[in-house]
Amino acid sequence: MHSRFDRFRTTPLGAQLEALIAQPDRYLEFAALSRVGVAAIGAIQDEIAQKFPEISTETTARQFCGAMVADVMRRHGHDVVQARGRLGGALFSYGAVFSPYPQQLPFADIVSELARMPDTFAAFVTHIPTALRTQRPDGTGFSLVEHACHLRDLDAIFAARIDAVRTADLPVIASVDGTVLAEQRDYLHQDLGEALDAFRTTRRHLCATLATLSPAELTRCGLRDGIRRMSLDELVHELLDHDRTHSVELGELLAELNPRLA
Repeated sequence: MHSRFDRFRTTPLGAQLEALIAQPDRYLEFAALSRVGVAAIGAIQDEIAQKFPEISTETTARQFCGAMVADVMRRHGHDVVQARGRLGGALFSYGAVFSPYPQQLPFADIVSELARMPDTFAAFVTHIPTALRTQRPDGTGFSLVEHACHLRDLDAIFAARIDAVRTADLPVIASVDGTVLAEQRDYLHQDLGEALDAFRTTRRHLCATLATLSPAELTRCGLRDGIRRMSLDELVHELLDHDRTHSVELGELLAELNPRLA
């Protein structure tokens, strides 16, 4: 989950929404809708509307709900098959539709999907006019250029993490606040084309490294924030989830900036 949502979940409203969405039996409700091709968040939209009427005007809160549902589904192995499935509710007009059943991708397929992300991003670029590429509509998080810079820089961070886990015993894998990084590095004033080219290069090198990993190496562990042991295999899955989250957010950004193409 992105850092802006991590901050939101520490607020009283965020904690209350998380408590509602992350109950163990919620997964069964989300999975039932997924099996009939309906956005999983539809299972709780009426309850949220009844108990949390104040989020009707809180875009970040509503998007946090979607991110929490996605977190639950991904932990159970479901992939997004449609980023914007239409819903009939007042709070959520659209929601992510997940695979009917948990998916277990072979590692080679994971690497292949990671390798496609630069092209996926480039496709979004073609639909957003130059004048709108630094705009951040309310609740959408990053602008287009910030997404590109973030993906580029996170690849360098993941490459360093992977190298550390391969070569050191239980290295610490520190979390990164992407919003702070964007401010520190002034993403809004960087060149989109250069950022995308750099992302293509870093992702190509990263995928080449991943393709060489042995089954034994994938079981090596680092310490996430010095506490939780996380295998190299889990770290690569985390990168895939990160890509998929950005793809969903890019779809939301496109819907705000160029709704006729969303």
